Amino acid sequence: MSSLQLPGLSTGIDTKALIDQLMAVERRRLAAYTSNVTKFEEKKTAVTELQSKLFTYKSSLKDLADATQLRSFQAGSNDEDTLTVSVNSNAYEGSHTVQIKQLATADRWIHGGYKYATSYVGEGTFLFSYDNEQMTIQATADTTLEDLASLINNDPENPGVTASILKYDDGAGGVYHLVLSGRNSGSDYQITVDTSSAEVHTAASTLQTAAENSGSTTKISELDDFSGQSIDFADITQVTISGAQHDGTAVNTVFTINQHSTLEDLISEIETAYGDTVKVTFEDGQFKITDTTAGASSMTLALDFETGSQTASLAFNQSTTGGAVTADIASLAAASFSETQSAQDSLFKVDDYPAGADEWISRSTNTVDDVIAGVTLNLHGATEDLDNPGTYDKIEINLTRNTEQLKEKMNSMIEAYNTVVMYIDEKTTYDEDTNTAGILSSEYTLTSIRSLLRTPLIVNAVGFTASDTFLNPRDIGLSVGADGMLELDENEFDEAVVDDYLGVLSLMGAKKTGSTSGVDSAFVKFYGASRYTNAGEFDVRVTVDGSGAITSALIKEADEDWADARSATIDGNYIYGNDEVDSNYKPVHPEFDLQLAVDTSQTGRTMDVMVNIRQGFAGNLYEQVDDLLHSGTGRVPISIDSLEDRINSIEDRIEGEERRLEGVEARMVARFARLEKMLSMIQQQFAGIGML
Repeated sequence: MSSLQLPGLSTGIDTKALIDQLMAVERRRLAAYTSNVTKFEEKKTAVTELQSKLFTYKSSLKDLADATQLRSFQAGSNDEDTLTVSVNSNAYEGSHTVQIKQLATADRWIHGGYKYATSYVGEGTFLFSYDNEQMTIQATADTTLEDLASLINNDPENPGVTASILKYDDGAGGVYHLVLSGRNSGSDYQITVDTSSAEVHTAASTLQTAAENSGSTTKISELDDFSGQSIDFADITQVTISGAQHDGTAVNTVFTINQHSTLEDLISEIETAYGDTVKVTFEDGQFKITDTTAGASSMTLALDFETGSQTASLAFNQSTTGGAVTADIASLAAASFSETQSAQDSLFKVDDYPAGADEWISRSTNTVDDVIAGVTLNLHGATEDLDNPGTYDKIEINLTRNTEQLKEKMNSMIEAYNTVVMYIDEKTTYDEDTNTAGILSSEYTLTSIRSLLRTPLIVNAVGFTASDTFLNPRDIGLSVGADGMLELDENEFDEAVVDDYLGVLSLMGAKKTGSTSGVDSAFVKFYGASRYTNAGEFDVRVTVDGSGAITSALIKEADEDWADARSATIDGNYIYGNDEVDSNYKPVHPEFDLQLAVDTSQTGRTMDVMVNIRQGFAGNLYEQVDDLLHSGTGRVPISIDSLEDRINSIEDRIEGEERRLEGVEARMVARFARLEKMLSMIQQQFAGIGML
């Protein structure tokens, strides 16, 4: 604003005070704008804080929203020095016994040694294999033992061997010893020091699925045709494996496949057909077969994928010739190495299985997670009875429910809920002592959140019926008090867990699980649903014609009329809920992603069933809070955006008002300056007249 000040020295008028008083009147609108900005900023801060508390609540609900993840167990071993265990939600209560014959170990080879770490190893080629992957190291006349270890460790083709140098004076001139250690345990991971190269053949074609390189778990029926004959691999019935072993022994085996057979299954069949004289790998869509015996080889392989009328042949080309490369560094000959630890699998029994005295479960590691469902066994030692060699003690492990962890999750959810409710009360309630309303009391889109969050906690869970043990959160001890706070009766909760543990988990976290009822429920069955399927009751009517084809499928919500039913999508003997979405890609109809399987042997019939889709109250609340917080569509971020828009709009007005006030003040200053000047001239004129 103008810096010109008029003290009124000539006239005695306090011009500055007059302008300040007049500008104070002019600034009333600006003060109102500024006050509004402060109010809206306080609202925005309050809504942002509410958003933060809702995110915390959402996180606590996520921990309860999936019943399959709620099952929690404690596991213990009566000999934790030898065996420890851990469990996940896929485990089951019970006890087991484990006997351990041996631990899995990694292979380890040590060289006879050199006098110095800087001794030259000799010029030439050093060959060794690991997991039947051969590694070739070229040494020069200047390559030292230290250099050799670095060459092995830094080679990008290293198959998994760590080279190190061990200092130990063996008294025979060997002080510094090269150590080759396998990085993986298990009998497959053997190290061999080779005399010559091994034969390797690589498939001439890359296998793909949907134009992407296939993986080992890809189903053979899903492969793209590589033969140029437009063969549909869904029609493949067998794969003929033909060729020859290292010594020329002929191989000819037929592998009968089904629609679920994988490339991994085919690898197993090839290795079995070759009597385990080869190692087959599959990476980036390409097969590779390695002769496990080094040297000149007669090994060959071809695969014929056959439909019965067509054949897609996969040829293999020699990529490395057996015996073409010779290991010729005398100081690194195979005889100069000794195996100090052999690669072996862990061997153990679980619950006396397998029964044979010499039969054992084998795994390549000491961490085993695929024998007992949901349980990881960590093997630390053998259990052989030293007083009775050949017999093995049993270690007992027990799995029990961990209901305390479940209660901890419940209490975290309760605390987060109460925090949200108390905050909403604080920011929306009228204070009679100060006669002021809460800062968010006029934000109508937010004041109903409390009711929205409370409802699923006081009504029956959606989709649950009288056939379920528990219907309402209060059935397991969860209730909303008169003060609006959520609380848990732990005694009632414990009783519910004892009565029906899985029923408690279902009430909390049933994740769109379904069932069918009615006279035709044996023929039309629930198959699946997604988070986008509405929980609740649906009526389904399916018509199958005389030839066993579904000609009509209708779905409606239980409280709708059949006139409002929607046609389902028919795919063979499956029907799918209407998949229409709106402009925001949200499902239009409640049966979106509902899937049902139909027994089409029921020819010439129209079948009616009721479908119940269950959703636990925690999952229901999670989805509601997620909707509240959803960016762009949730009422909380929309409220924040709206407040930001209002703040920005008022700030624009403030800027305009400040510019207007600058002009007003400048005009006032100029006007009073002219007045001061005019009065000064009049005073001078009066003074001159007085002198006459």
